[in-house]
Amino acid sequence: MKSPPPDSAGGLSFGREDQPASARLHSALLLVGAGYLFLTLCDSREGVANLALRFLLKDHLHLTATQLAGFFVIIKLAWYCKPFAGLLVDNVRLWGTRRKGYLVAFSATTAVLWAALAFKHDTYASMLVLVLAINFTLMMVHTTLGGMLVEVGQAYSATGRISAVRSGTESLGWLLAGLAGGWIAARMLHHGFLINAGLMLVLTFLFAKVLRENPAGPDQLKWTLAQFKPLLGLRTLWTAAGFWVLIKFSPGFGTPLFYYQSETLGFSPQYIGYLGFVSAAAGLLGSVGYMRICRRVALSKLLWLGVTLHAASSLAYFAYRSMGSAMVIEAVYGLCTALAFMPIFDLLARATPKNFAALGYALIFSLGSLSVSGSDLFGSWLYERLDHSFAGMIMLNSGSSALVLLVIPFLPRLLVIHRDGEEPPK
Repeated sequence: MKSPPPDSAGGLSFGREDQPASARLHSALLLVGAGYLFLTLCDSREGVANLALRFLLKDHLHLTATQLAGFFVIIKLAWYCKPFAGLLVDNVRLWGTRRKGYLVAFSATTAVLWAALAFKHDTYASMLVLVLAINFTLMMVHTTLGGMLVEVGQAYSATGRISAVRSGTESLGWLLAGLAGGWIAARMLHHGFLINAGLMLVLTFLFAKVLRENPAGPDQLKWTLAQFKPLLGLRTLWTAAGFWVLIKFSPGFGTPLFYYQSETLGFSPQYIGYLGFVSAAAGLLGSVGYMRICRRVALSKLLWLGVTLHAASSLAYFAYRSMGSAMVIEAVYGLCTALAFMPIFDLLARATPKNFAALGYALIFSLGSLSVSGSDLFGSWLYERLDHSFAGMIMLNSGSSALVLLVIPFLPRLLVIHRDGEEPPK
């Protein structure tokens, strides 16, 4: 593989200029992976402090399932701003850079906000404001890192591998969160928020010291606004977005599952954390395998296989009735979810226009966040109306996943017929 021209990855520099492309790609994969690992650990929705946050709201502020779901709907409002954030980071320079300035500034701000939450958590209003602000700063870092992922993946024809790195490091983050999250919720509670503050400071240092970026050109916001309408007409982008919205629609596996585990089955916070650990470990295993598979099998076949496994594995939750069965089911579902998500991540990176790397990627993931929030609120409402019956939630999850199969035949053939590492057909 030939080294890409200097600006083919948005002016970002990985490794030394005299290194071969494979070595520079390896450096890029490491930095992107580290970014997603730390962001996953510090995510208020799924990170190491997530269970502490949930139990603080449930047991100390006495929120019902619907109220708890409503809290997370509100704090996720920040993630719906991702398209505007993508527009900003693609075209407005911060400290003379397109990526590095945003990554450093918002990582540091997130660290400060997590530290503030550790000392200001006595009322619903104070927690809501601070966690909403945390989600906004995390969203800015995610959006910028997503733009970098698309640029690197397309420049090196490695969208599958870099998507597997993203999925694998997120699974590693969830694995660590599952291992530590229950312990933090049981023994540290709000003091666990200080761990997130420290982790974000480490990430700030990594971005500041490791990432190099060539001098950026002038701001181009005016030009981008003029081209925004054509972006909305890209069929490949919106078909991929439809995939992501449907696969993320899981009304029974968010807040209803948490209440089913803690109230109906009586699982302790630490055991719920262990279940997350098992699921993430299986997902990490799937990510490692996908890095090899994606270079041998066309994306279209991987999409069919992954989505089918994801829909079928949801039905295993009918046997989710004890600690032993929960452990096995979480492992199976975690593996199948990874095998479904990774080819979709690959598809999203391929479908995102090069000129709108952060914006296009952000549009897709903001819709995914909207799908998750809406399905969680709807699922929590339905779960209470069904007198905490979990069976109907399982059918909803499996059916919504199966709908994704109907979209695959409509994908542009040139987007999915080649393997990772191959040049896209002309």
